[in-house]
Amino acid sequence: MEKREEKELDELTLRLQRDGVSPEAPAEERELHLWRLLQRSEGSLTAVTEDLQTLRTQQASEMREVENYVEHIRNMLEERESLTAEYERDSEQLRAELALMKHQQDSQCKEVVEMLEQEGLAEISQSSASEQVAYLLVERVTLLERLEAAERKLDTQTLTGNLREVHLQEELDHMRHTLEDELRQQKENMKKGHSEELNRERIERQRLERDLEEASSRLAMAHKEIRHLTDELDLARKVQNSCVPDLQKTGEEVEQLKQEVDKLKQCDMVELQKAKERNERLDSEICVLRDRVRSLDTERRTLLKLVEQSKLSVDQGISVTLEHNKIHSTQGVGNNVNPDPSLDVEDEILHKRCRRESEDKDSRLRELERRLQKQQREHEELVERNEELEALLGEAQNAAKEEREQHECEIEGLQRKIKRHEEELSKRNCKKLEKNEEDQVRGTDSELSESIQERLKFLEGRLAEEKGWRKQLEVDLSVAKAALKTEKELMQRDHEELKKLRVEVQRLEVECRQGKTLNKNLTQIKGEKGILEEKVAQLERAQTRLQDNLTLQTENSRAEEDLRDSRGQVAELKSMVDKLRAELTRLEKEHNTLRDELMEKRRHVMQLQKELSEKAHERLQTDGERERLSLELLHVKQQLQYAKEQMPRASQEHTANHKPTAEDDGHCQLACVKSEMSKLHSTLEEERQLAGQHQLALQAQISEAQARAKAQDSLLQQKGEENKQLRQDLQRTQHLFTSAERELRYEREKNLDLKRHNALLEQEKIKKPYVSAPDSCVQN
Repeated sequence: MEKREEKELDELTLRLQRDGVSPEAPAEERELHLWRLLQRSEGSLTAVTEDLQTLRTQQASEMREVENYVEHIRNMLEERESLTAEYERDSEQLRAELALMKHQQDSQCKEVVEMLEQEGLAEISQSSASEQVAYLLVERVTLLERLEAAERKLDTQTLTGNLREVHLQEELDHMRHTLEDELRQQKENMKKGHSEELNRERIERQRLERDLEEASSRLAMAHKEIRHLTDELDLARKVQNSCVPDLQKTGEEVEQLKQEVDKLKQCDMVELQKAKERNERLDSEICVLRDRVRSLDTERRTLLKLVEQSKLSVDQGISVTLEHNKIHSTQGVGNNVNPDPSLDVEDEILHKRCRRESEDKDSRLRELERRLQKQQREHEELVERNEELEALLGEAQNAAKEEREQHECEIEGLQRKIKRHEEELSKRNCKKLEKNEEDQVRGTDSELSESIQERLKFLEGRLAEEKGWRKQLEVDLSVAKAALKTEKELMQRDHEELKKLRVEVQRLEVECRQGKTLNKNLTQIKGEKGILEEKVAQLERAQTRLQDNLTLQTENSRAEEDLRDSRGQVAELKSMVDKLRAELTRLEKEHNTLRDELMEKRRHVMQLQKELSEKAHERLQTDGERERLSLELLHVKQQLQYAKEQMPRASQEHTANHKPTAEDDGHCQLACVKSEMSKLHSTLEEERQLAGQHQLALQAQISEAQARAKAQDSLLQQKGEENKQLRQDLQRTQHLFTSAERELRYEREKNLDLKRHNALLEQEKIKKPYVSAPDSCVQN
């Protein structure tokens, strides 16, 4: 105990010396100095406790605000889910109504097809409404042509026929102009609708790009803030490494934040990829719409061509009916032309059905327009709510950012306070080394160190709470982003459904316009039919007056003119038949010549193949000769070797003088054999090269001959097809010739009947004076 007290006194004296108090100072001065130190430490402790209390109150208020904000976001998500469910129900209802309308339309189309088949118009039952209208217009034009032809036939001596023809031509021109105006107006409406849709798509794409840019800028800002926070945390960790080992957890949290940042980057990349895919899909839809506009332009051109063709057919029909009425004018003497009442009934039934269909389509169109307006209003409300949600989300992000900055400032203040307390602790630890420190001072220092450690633990807990709160905020923000993303997808689906409904409405509008035009045409045709019936009655009365005044000479002259025309036609047909026969004979000659050329080419090919086989045989012979020569060379070499081996060794000395000559002879023979072998090899190689070149030339000639043969075959096939076509034309001309002969025979019979009728009329005219003369005598 004494040692301890001595040690503490030494530490106290050292501390006093550090503070500037000498150990020889009086006790009062040293007590006063210790009292000041105690008051200073108590003041710092009270300040730290007040700061902690204020921080706790601020944290509680911030947590309450965050809870309110999260509750508000949850309420908004629930409202959005209820709205999406409502929109889904509405869209399903609209789909069901659209399917019902399609079913009704199909049933109506089937009824129209059945009506047309019942009326004997099955050939146009499978065509479109425009083609049916065109057919009815053509029928109307044919009726007008028939009536005009009757007027021309009856009023040949007056100029009324020309005036009526001009009037009919004006009516046809008026109809053509009206059809062209309707087509032009329809094209303009389609172009306007297409341009409006393109503008809307462009605006929506710009808005999406702007949202993506904003999201990327926000993500960049968040990345910057996270980097800033990570840098500050690294600095704090470096500063507090020596004092607080628990700050290693912050590094782990920073790594987690980095992982979350990577996840956010991946999510942003996925969103960008989806936005790109959506832009590509929009581009494809724009291309489809452009193709639709092009197809509508082609349909318009085809309709104009059909109008022109109908006009030409009307002119041709007028000429044909005039000729036909000229021929049959003498047959209808004394017969009245009565209108067909069944045609009136059929036209009235068709008119009623068309009017009923047009009214049904009008009502359906109005209903669809009303629903479309309702969907547009709901879509606008959705857009407004989405904007409000985005604004709220931006405000929440800004508030979270401000709170995070405030917490960072608080953390920095706390870190500064911790540093200050650490400095004070270090000073106090130094003062503890003084020996003359009293026990009370030691107690206060231990209490201060404990309070500071508690303060550090509390601050570490507060830092952990702040990190957890930040993670919760990030989770809430991710949930809100996912909700906004799903809401955008739902809005996109609603937008696509609206597009489909608009297309369907446009199609129904086009059908309604077609029905209206059909109704107008039917009413116009009905009115014109009544006028034409009145004209027909007037013409019938005029016909009964004019038929008595027609002379037999005009009828005979007309019949003779018809006969002359038919004879001229027969002569022309005969000349055409002769020309076709001559052409047929010429083509047969060309066919025969081509066939002969083909046979010659084939013979040439056979000859070339034969030569090729001969060359191959010769090559085989040369190969055999080469093998034979090689065998002979081997035999000669073996003989030489054998001769060398059989030379006696005993006579080497005796024949020493003759040895060089024998060796020279053997060398000469070998050189001769080698030269002959080289010559044979060269000749064989030359023959081989010549055979290869000849073979290549033969193959080229064969391929050329085959190509020529194929060309000749194609020409023969083409000539055969032309021959078939000419035969068909010849058969057609023969049919025309036979029909012309029948008509000529019919005209002759008709002329004979007219002559007989004229003879009977002359006989009756001759008989009438004789009959009237006896009657007058009897009366006298």
